[in-house]
Amino acid sequence: MLLTVTGGMLDAISFLGLGQVFVGMMTGNVVTFGFALGGAPLVTEPAPLLALTGFAAGVATTARVARRQQVAGCGRWFAAVLSLEFMLLLTAALLSAAPRAATGRHAVITVLAVTMGMRCAALRSLAVPELQATFALTGALIALLHDLCTGSAQPLRTVRRLGIIGATGTGAAAGAVALTHLGLGGALVTVALAVAALAVALQWRSAPAPAGAPSPVRGGCGG
Repeated sequence: MLLTVTGGMLDAISFLGLGQVFVGMMTGNVVTFGFALGGAPLVTEPAPLLALTGFAAGVATTARVARRQQVAGCGRWFAAVLSLEFMLLLTAALLSAAPRAATGRHAVITVLAVTMGMRCAALRSLAVPELQATFALTGALIALLHDLCTGSAQPLRTVRRLGIIGATGTGAAAGAVALTHLGLGGALVTVALAVAALAVALQWRSAPAPAGAPSPVRGGCGG
């Protein structure tokens, strides 16, 4: 849920601070790119295409590494991905401090999109039910309403789906507040620190247990 909050923050920061482009929710970028192809006025920016390309690169690279290393279900693997995400977010924050030329803005968009692509691919390798970061929001809403209307809702799934919807909205609000009060660079650093804290917590919970003690995380990696 906390990861979903940070994902909502990044999309809010990118949409409000980088020119109406999403770095996580690719549906919006596909639609915006379609507007540009259709000749819609004032929609000529390459940012949606850059975000789509960066996101795809992040997913493809991380998925190949996950398959090669056979890391499905490994908490320490995901902690490593979050650590890399932390460094990329700091890189984006540094790039945002440069003069606000289009080239710098496009570089920030690309780095953030790669970051979110990596996260989504890593989350998929963990196979956590209902929690697939950015692309689960619409599915969660549909599933929630469908199950409630058909009487097939299960308490745990309902809580998870409500959590996804609420966490995304909460993250968007937090991202808007951070951008307003801290600026683009400060908002990105805030997200980076939150991700770093999650990486440390996950790494600690995934650490090997002492001899004779049960592992703190079921399904953790060995070796």
